Amino acid sequence: MAGMRFEVYGTAITQHAGQEDTLQTIVELAQRAERHGVNGLLTYYNHQSIDPWIVASVILQNSKSVTPLVALQPYALPPVTAAKLIHSLTSLHRRRMDINLVTGATEGELAQVDEKLDHDDRYDRAVEYGVVLRSLLASNEPLFHEGRFYRYRALRISSRLEPDERPRIFVAGSSAASRHAAAAVGDVAVTHPEPLAQFAKTFLHRRQDGPRTAIRVGLVARPTRDEAWSAARALYPADRLAQIKTSMRKQSESDWSRRLAKLASKDAIYDEVYWTGAYRGGGSVPLLVGEYHEVAHYLEQYLKLGVSTVLLGGRLTSEDDFRHSATVLAELRSRVRQV
Repeated sequence: MAGMRFEVYGTAITQHAGQEDTLQTIVELAQRAERHGVNGLLTYYNHQSIDPWIVASVILQNSKSVTPLVALQPYALPPVTAAKLIHSLTSLHRRRMDINLVTGATEGELAQVDEKLDHDDRYDRAVEYGVVLRSLLASNEPLFHEGRFYRYRALRISSRLEPDERPRIFVAGSSAASRHAAAAVGDVAVTHPEPLAQFAKTFLHRRQDGPRTAIRVGLVARPTRDEAWSAARALYPADRLAQIKTSMRKQSESDWSRRLAKLASKDAIYDEVYWTGAYRGGGSVPLLVGEYHEVAHYLEQYLKLGVSTVLLGGRLTSEDDFRHSATVLAELRSRVRQV
């Protein structure tokens, strides 16, 4: 692991449109992320939240080094429009932004837009989307494209960026279809990890020349183990409704939702650090809970397995949240340099 580099992205958790102080919330998140050594912020997409591109523009305007990781949902935005947005924001701020190419959504949101494609077909569309997007960002020559989902005749939108300005494409998912998509158009494959031993046998069993690997986890770290577990359980109290939701998630279309639901129903704690309590409480990520050095050590083991990027989910909004996470990351960086 000598000289090994890794990146850390937080999540730009935003209030719904129309609520007070949304702009200030985003500004403060960007500035806290920069102050505490977080490389970027994921801006997510759903039907209720502030548009991720607007959030990305606020991040770029209010930081010097934080990279927006913009959730890009193919059904919501044609690749031509996405290319123009990427080109415009990158050119205006002279900063790279990254793309999180997503295909999933709640069943309700898919129904609202009359989405007819099934799980695997949505990933097929994402692959073609990525091909078109990369072409538009790589050249100003007319684009001719005849595909299953997109067709263009001598399209010219002048969206070329220099190689070091072009976004990296993150592809989220852990199913066979998502892995194919990541291999085809992705730079980074993202998943919610299982405990170390199981993760090494499942998601990381892949070609060495494939995309880099990112994991999405939450951190609840404190000076002592007791403090950490008290904080974690206070954030995600268990109740009967949470247990029912966890059981229902075993039937989810999402591969990682099914996997995490199975882990959550068998046992809450693995390896004394990995905890499914946040997932059981309605969240979407596993948590790493413990003393600072325990959490740093567990993350280090993921890096040794080949993980290069950590996306921090869960509760990471306040100054204290960032401070606790920064303590873990500082120790992790020290461990990587010393090995």
